[in-house]
Amino acid sequence: MLTDMHLQKYLQGMLSEKENKELEAILAKNPEMQARLEVLKNQSEVLGKPAWQRIHLEKANRTGSRTRYTTLLPALLMLVVVLMVAQHWFSRPGENSTFVMSEGNGSGVELLYNAKSGWRYLDAEYRGSDSLTFSIRDEAKYHVAVAAVYGSGSDAEVVMALPDSPDAAYDKKSPKPVFLPVSRTAPSDSGRADATGPSVLSPSRILVFYDDAPLPELSAARVLDLLSSHGNERGGLDFQYQVFSAGR
Repeated sequence: MLTDMHLQKYLQGMLSEKENKELEAILAKNPEMQARLEVLKNQSEVLGKPAWQRIHLEKANRTGSRTRYTTLLPALLMLVVVLMVAQHWFSRPGENSTFVMSEGNGSGVELLYNAKSGWRYLDAEYRGSDSLTFSIRDEAKYHVAVAAVYGSGSDAEVVMALPDSPDAAYDKKSPKPVFLPVSRTAPSDSGRADATGPSVLSPSRILVFYDDAPLPELSAARVLDLLSSHGNERGGLDFQYQVFSAGR
């Protein structure tokens, strides 16, 4: 028995040539089915696809849409999370942090601080009371010194957080020292610390000096001169340095 579905498939050209001939032979002998075919044709032109076609013929498409939304959306969200994590861990240190590598004549050494989640590049969570260390980025072996600068201008104070040792040089695989900048506490308005204790100031700038030979004496005056001259000392520098500055 012919149904509306058969007739609609005929109208949509979804039957094979053999099925078309069989259906046309039946229609030629059945005026009622011819009339019904004409009604379906008119409905399709005026109303669009009938309900049976939306239910049966588009079922696969709707299922595919649900599948795409339920699988692709979580996958895209996961990709965003992975990219955010990768941006912090794998981008060039200083590009995504509160302390940025603002100047210097090298890029072979990077500072790390001991965060709750482990050693990280200097970022918004770094505090002046956190332990520091460094990593070697290239294949060389260096003598390393680190200085912390508190304040700016004529009131700036330089603290040598890690002095160089003539018999200590480091490469990628060498154990690295862990050290702390000398603590500086913010003055209290009341003249005494509150219940949580005085707040520890973070350096405004941290300088890393390194060379394949023992470093020269790095006095506070020379560190400040190097900052003010941006490394353009008379006669040039015979060592490398990097300046990490606190973001504003």
